[in-house]
Amino acid sequence: MPNEFSGIERRLDELDERLARLHPLQATARAEFAQDPYLRDIVERNLEVAAQTCIGTSHRIIALLGTQKPVSYQDVILKMGDLSVVPVDLSRSLAPSAGFRNVLVHDYVAIDWDIVYCNLQQLKDLAESATHRRSWLRQQGEDLD
Repeated sequence: MPNEFSGIERRLDELDERLARLHPLQATARAEFAQDPYLRDIVERNLEVAAQTCIGTSHRIIALLGTQKPVSYQDVILKMGDLSVVPVDLSRSLAPSAGFRNVLVHDYVAIDWDIVYCNLQQLKDLAESATHRRSWLRQQGEDLD
């Protein structure tokens, strides 16, 4: 893997790790989630980092390709569909995670735990996005050979 891609690969590894932590928690009943502040903290932090890895890897890919930098984090994720890094439908499905990440980081006092729980139940898009990003990285590496 070319050196310029190593930061993306490390972030995707981090995403995999965060998803592995979250996956078993998906089976938690909504009522249990609501009553356990430690569980909510674990889910919140791991979802925040997972969303941030999507944003961060998207920024890096955009920089590597030398395309125009989008204005918002949501647009950064949408750009992955425009650049055929991930399918367009997947980029559209993932784009709201940027806003969700912003709420977790900046509006942490007013977190809606129902939304956090809903995001916990929707890890598939994050995992699928990582798979597509890794495929894109492999393709870029082959193109450089």
